[in-house]
Amino acid sequence: QNLRKKMASEVPEIVLDGLPYIDKEYSNPALKSLVDKMVKEEMRSFRPPDYLASMPMPDTRQSSVVVRDMFDRKSAPPKTPFNSERYQVIPPKSDDIKEWKAALKRAQTALEHQTTRVINLELMKRYGSNSWRAYADILGEHQEILSKYLKEQKHEIREMNRKRKASQLAVAPQIQQGEKKWFEYAYRNNELQVVCLQLEKQVKKLRRLAAKSSN
Repeated sequence: QNLRKKMASEVPEIVLDGLPYIDKEYSNPALKSLVDKMVKEEMRSFRPPDYLASMPMPDTRQSSVVVRDMFDRKSAPPKTPFNSERYQVIPPKSDDIKEWKAALKRAQTALEHQTTRVINLELMKRYGSNSWRAYADILGEHQEILSKYLKEQKHEIREMNRKRKASQLAVAPQIQQGEKKWFEYAYRNNELQVVCLQLEKQVKKLRRLAAKSSN
């Protein structure tokens, strides 16, 4: 909650004055093409800021033993790579007793490894299907929870859009009437400006005539 307040205080306030359920200018193909062109030009020169600058990564090293062990393993020096030669049955190339003992040890290791693989396969054959069914049931429960959450979110979005549409349409007549008056006043102001310019020209002309007649 404190982080949200901090983010809200750092984000500049933006006034959204668009009324998508009232404004119909964007439905004009010519105006839509012009707006899209302007947006594309702005996007080419737009450099997005670092939106995560005020949200540094949390220090999770001390949060749990599992996370701490993961960081310790990551920072630990690299270990010796896995040696697979002891699982390979390589016959000795000489009559050296040590070489024969090493070959015998590798054969025993390979035999034990294959025996373990057979046991694992038998366990998988006996219990694997039940394990996967249980895992599928867990995934189904997660899917049901997420589907319910998604349905709720969509319902909230629809309700929000419905309220926005109702509130905008409720004031639409007032906005349209105000827009109509604005255009009328602007038109009258333009007419008055034209009349004033004409009168100024007549005044200048009369002054010139008065100056000539006085001379």
